[in-house]
Amino acid sequence: MKICVYGAGVIGGILASACQRAGHEVSIIARGAHLEAIRSKGLKIEAPGFEAVTQPPASANPADFGPQDLVIITTKTPALPEVARAIGPLLGPNTEVAFSVNGIFWFYGDRFTKDNSPAGLKVDCSRLDPDGLLHRTFDIGRVHGLVAWAGGEIETPGVVHASRAKGVFALGSALPQNSGIAERLVRDLAVSEAQIDYAPDLRIPMWKKYIQVGANFSLCSLTTAPIGGIQSDPAVYEVMLAMMGEAVAVAKAHGVDGLGFDPAKLRANPSNSVHKPSMLQDLERGRVMEIDSSILALQDLARGASVPTPVLDIVAPLVALRAKVAGLYAG
Repeated sequence: MKICVYGAGVIGGILASACQRAGHEVSIIARGAHLEAIRSKGLKIEAPGFEAVTQPPASANPADFGPQDLVIITTKTPALPEVARAIGPLLGPNTEVAFSVNGIFWFYGDRFTKDNSPAGLKVDCSRLDPDGLLHRTFDIGRVHGLVAWAGGEIETPGVVHASRAKGVFALGSALPQNSGIAERLVRDLAVSEAQIDYAPDLRIPMWKKYIQVGANFSLCSLTTAPIGGIQSDPAVYEVMLAMMGEAVAVAKAHGVDGLGFDPAKLRANPSNSVHKPSMLQDLERGRVMEIDSSILALQDLARGASVPTPVLDIVAPLVALRAKVAGLYAG
């Protein structure tokens, strides 16, 4: 397959490396010192028990690569409008596009129609595409979501320090009627250095990850503590568990149940991880923070489903203000 990975951060780097080493024709859209390092020295993945260097063509200009079979977009959500304005040269009539984002997908509401939505449910994702640019740019019939369980940092340009030897991903289509396309993509990708599973219902892995993301991102960004620091404080951990429970309640209102949320089990097995989630990394490094997709979108979905979220309603404005004060969220 001809694959372009748009954004060469931790997730993009892991996927680009795995796809190229699986024999696909891979290119990367990147910028700045990271781009120059990839061009001169290649893309290096360092993980526990694993190391690999690949030499994918890299550019800041999508026009350098032309139409693709698959474009994997791994930029942060605030950058998606910029991506939409530049991505045209990569899109052919049959190009599939997969988005890997933190939080709620911008197209999440598209699957809810008057024929298959629970009575009285309003699913409003307009915050994530306020002027409709993403919907005008991408053919929703060829749009997919990629949920990632893979972490790490880029401390040195061109080098991805991954937290695990193999990232785990779930790939599903934006619209349920197109699930066969996502199943084919997983089969055709056939990577061995990442685990990419087919998700018949993309909502399930999205919500499974989100119930952790929203709470971790919020509380770590407010306190600057790593994940283990949050969970080692019993009182703060209870705030985290309450936020997770509110996300589970919204998912259930949307018809997604069985997410495996077990507060008692979590209390008995707190994490001691020193990992800083990406939102805290962004705060510390002066990068725009993903407030809308990771936090505020859940408030919109909760209100549309008439689900009370008293803890989220306290924490969310505090995180948004923290980002605004740092100049990292326009609001």
